[in-house]
Amino acid sequence: MVSWLNKALDDVINTIINSDDYKSCILLKEKMSTNKEICELVEKIKILQKKYVRESDEEVLAEIKIHEEKLNEIPIYVIYMQHLEKVNKMINYVKDELNDYFYKVLNN
Repeated sequence: MVSWLNKALDDVINTIINSDDYKSCILLKEKMSTNKEICELVEKIKILQKKYVRESDEEVLAEIKIHEEKLNEIPIYVIYMQHLEKVNKMINYVKDELNDYFYKVLNN
């Protein structure tokens, strides 16, 4: 049973990794890593998010939103996020199905 489960899990992982959305995410992420504007905006947002967690300052939150709006005006970033959302949905679907399966197995 364990080997069957490992094979099934490997098949699911390979399906996700071989999906067009996942492949697009990888390619776009590589391209974005060389885009100075995107890198600077992402870094600013990370720093501001940490600051917001510590201070809960509404001005910091407003600044985060401004930088996020700038990011969402960059086409490659928008396309990346669309593909990433699809990949995350696939992963969450698998996670939910596994949780349901193990819940049923352990509670019956």
